[in-house]
Amino acid sequence: MSKPHRKTRHSKKLPKPHHRHPAASTSHSKTVGVKFTARQKSIVVLGIIAILAAIPFGLGKYFEFNTPGAFDSGAYVYSAQKILSGAEIGVEERPSAQIGTLLVNMLGVRLWGFSEKGPELIQMILQAAALIMMFIAMRKLFGTLPAAVGVIVASIYLSAPTIAKYGNVKEQYMIAFMVLGASCFVLYQLSGKWWLAVLAGTFAGWAPLFKPTGLSVIGAIGVFVLAQAMLRRKTIRQTGIDILLLLGGAAVAIAPLYLWILGWDVQMGLPYAFVWQTLGKFLPGGPEAGQAAADYISESREHAPFSEQWPRVLRYYAHLMLPIALVLGAIIARILRLVWPALTAKKPEAKSYDRFVLLFGVWWVLDMAFVWISPRSYEQYYLPLTASAAMLGGYLVAIYYDKAKTAISRPKYVAIGLLGLLLMIIMSWQIFFGTTVSPHSGTTYVNRATGEVERRRGYLQKYREISDRRKAILIGEGKGGWELIGEHIRANSQATDKIYVWGWYPGIYVIAQRLSPAPKAFEGNMHTLSPEVLSERIDEILTSFEKEPPKFIVDSLKQHFPWDRPPLQLWPQTQGGFLPNNKQAVEAYETAYAKLLEEKVEPAEAERFKVMGAFREYVMSNYKVVQGQFSRQHVLFERK
Repeated sequence: MSKPHRKTRHSKKLPKPHHRHPAASTSHSKTVGVKFTARQKSIVVLGIIAILAAIPFGLGKYFEFNTPGAFDSGAYVYSAQKILSGAEIGVEERPSAQIGTLLVNMLGVRLWGFSEKGPELIQMILQAAALIMMFIAMRKLFGTLPAAVGVIVASIYLSAPTIAKYGNVKEQYMIAFMVLGASCFVLYQLSGKWWLAVLAGTFAGWAPLFKPTGLSVIGAIGVFVLAQAMLRRKTIRQTGIDILLLLGGAAVAIAPLYLWILGWDVQMGLPYAFVWQTLGKFLPGGPEAGQAAADYISESREHAPFSEQWPRVLRYYAHLMLPIALVLGAIIARILRLVWPALTAKKPEAKSYDRFVLLFGVWWVLDMAFVWISPRSYEQYYLPLTASAAMLGGYLVAIYYDKAKTAISRPKYVAIGLLGLLLMIIMSWQIFFGTTVSPHSGTTYVNRATGEVERRRGYLQKYREISDRRKAILIGEGKGGWELIGEHIRANSQATDKIYVWGWYPGIYVIAQRLSPAPKAFEGNMHTLSPEVLSERIDEILTSFEKEPPKFIVDSLKQHFPWDRPPLQLWPQTQGGFLPNNKQAVEAYETAYAKLLEEKVEPAEAERFKVMGAFREYVMSNYKVVQGQFSRQHVLFERK
């Protein structure tokens, strides 16, 4: 009989390889997988949103950094450089920029030198911060999908070649601060954190310092705050606290500017002075400055009547179909939700975000209205309404998404969503692939070489344009006449030499890296200034020339607003070439040409031509014409 086996220390069973029970293993892996997948899904979704928003934003920056600013952008950089070089503001340099734009440009030029790159980098940082804050606020308010649609639409249209004036643009600075202010205000309303209200006041308060139309976001916040008290959603005490926090943030942000202007006796308009000046136009006994504040608009209106303006505005609106459609859909949806109980027995479920339609709606309506103020209707005037539209459009998407999540029939809502996406693509098609008709003039784009109709001003066309320009520059071509003039001046003058550019091509100063002896180094309103004011400008220019004669003078031959009249030339050209510097010939020409302007344009334009006579005489007597590749577009004069 065998003995039972005795277990010993040495005979103890070795542990078997660890094998989980199939069911237990599967269950555990599922639990871990769900957690990991949820986190991964969130990261992937946010990553996709970031990429979709970054693509148009990145393209816009690519266009911007590769498009030198001949006009406003160059003007801001020039003024910043001259002030940083020691010129007294308002006396030796009278900048065209508002105080906010000027300070940003001074910071950019101080950090990165006499070029557009510094201000453009600051602008890029501000825009990126605004889009991020927009997404955070909309996500907190509406959810991820509405926030994604809003930030992507904003990114596309704020960089769209149709309306984005690339470079150092005051509207882009203003929009960034408007969006930051509105986003902080929304987050304050949702969280109650007081410091967010202070930030909202700070950012919103700065917006009009770049352009007065930045008041739209301030007006929207003001209406919303007061409405909350009237609708009894907040007590009088809570409303008072909101107002004090907002005003406190604005005061803290703007107070340093007053200290700088008043304390250092800087000859510059005080922040928000335009509000009183504008009111003074309509109030009895208002300041005389009120008249000056309205002159720009009233003079422009004389040359561009409403009959010419409204078709232009509607053409631009047609290019902004998508953001406008989102807004109209959101407003209609909100109205239906308000009247639905009266129409049916079923009351729609109230949403916490319903009340914010008022905030975004007032903001958007004001942005839409402000484009009608100036009859000039430049493309960048339409940028602000796309930002407010993107945030308001989130409301429409939020309603759809909430319905889709709780719907019994999911396929129906999936189909609606796909149809909506298709409509968005159709409405934004020309933004990406261009248009055949100029939204500004209404004329058809025609290829000069082939005579065929072509598409322009889309992302695709702009990318090709920039790429072709970069390739052409590598072989010594592709630059504009104004750039070639700037390079010629820089190569043929000393850093201490002065130059002067007549017309609205301030970018020449930046390319040339030279400054002007005149306090006002460029003029874009020569056709709208009264002959008396223009005469004063000419006297000031010639007086500065007596102290520091410029080595070079550029006649940019800029056909500026209004676009129905020839440029006021510094040395007239006839079919036979430049007018000979002969007293009899000059007198005969000026008499005949003044009469022609009086008959074909207007008597005031003939008077402007006459007061320019002293400037023409100075140039023709002291300068010679420089020939070059730039001669077809501009005229360069060098001192004899």
